[in-house]
Amino acid sequence: MSKNKERMKELVKYAEEIIDESGYAVIDVKLPSEDELYDPLSTGNNLDLNPAIYDFIDQQANIIPSKVPLKIRMHGDVAEDRQEEIKRLMHRHYMMRSYDVTWDFAANFRKALFLIIFGIAVLIIYFLVTVLLNNPLFAEILSIVGSFSLWEAANAILLDRPSLKRSRDAIEQNIEQVIEFVPFSDARV
Repeated sequence: MSKNKERMKELVKYAEEIIDESGYAVIDVKLPSEDELYDPLSTGNNLDLNPAIYDFIDQQANIIPSKVPLKIRMHGDVAEDRQEEIKRLMHRHYMMRSYDVTWDFAANFRKALFLIIFGIAVLIIYFLVTVLLNNPLFAEILSIVGSFSLWEAANAILLDRPSLKRSRDAIEQNIEQVIEFVPFSDARV
């Protein structure tokens, strides 16, 4: 059996192990101490969790298909009001990331549209210069600029856009995640 097939079997086995009876992919997170729970640079209305928590969740969720819902189990002794705050902060964090990707989608669309229009306009000028004027150097420069613009538009549509879609799907998976809290006494960590 090839190494790729073995790796795929390991991946499928891992995915099956982390999916619970309700169909959720479960990610267990050991919460840090109270001193390390929040980002040391955040405060007030900008209070946020320690970036290591998000990094760990993102790393673990990276392998889980975005169609599979997530359940994040936070292990630690956390007061009820603090639990609601953690849920709110996590939701806000992923909503902000969602807005960022949405803006990237819009910028990608504007970029592709501009490059298509610009590339077509330059190529029209190229054909006019080729037919009406006898200036091969200028015509060649226009040809290169127009072709390059269309190539970059194709890159934005065919390569950048699917990558942005995967990012958006992963973030939406995190926005809809279920968060549970497990006291250390019940934890298996």
